[in-house]
Amino acid sequence: MTLTAKLNVSLSVFLLLTLVGCGDETVSKTERVSSPFLVSSEPAGAITPTEFKEAARSENDAADDTSAEDSAIGNSLAATEVVLVGKIDAGDLDPFEPGKATFVLSELPDAEHAAGDPDHANNCPFCRRKLKNAPKVVVRFVDESGELIAQDAQAMLGVKKGDSVVVKGLAEYQEPINMIQINAESIYRR
Repeated sequence: MTLTAKLNVSLSVFLLLTLVGCGDETVSKTERVSSPFLVSSEPAGAITPTEFKEAARSENDAADDTSAEDSAIGNSLAATEVVLVGKIDAGDLDPFEPGKATFVLSELPDAEHAAGDPDHANNCPFCRRKLKNAPKVVVRFVDESGELIAQDAQAMLGVKKGDSVVVKGLAEYQEPINMIQINAESIYRR
């Protein structure tokens, strides 16, 4: 074998190993993240943001002790322990706030209605209207003192825009702005 042929073979092997890799790197970056907020099994009883909104409104309507003045100024409804399911998404905006353990969660399209079509929610007027009217959820991870943790949610939890997640925590519906805020105690990545 000539020197040129040996160099070509060596270069080919080097390039092949560089492109393919030499290790068995099957674990993704998100699977290597370790956080006390991450849980390995999905919490039971997950509901959508719209279901939480409807339950919170019903509860508020049923309360006899709410004064007309409180209703007029639109105070947020009482915080409730809940398990919410949704997709990390804020439309055209970034759902994450840099340097903070918080993100925006949106309603998932109705999987049964979509019949497995990933573009169904974009094409169906019923689904578009339902998703447009669904409340957005601000998911916050706080420390023992109730302060927002100063760490990127993406790095801390190994999540990204578009991920479907289940979040458990103390939530309140803020009717005037059609938003839910949840101080999360755990998160499960679907």
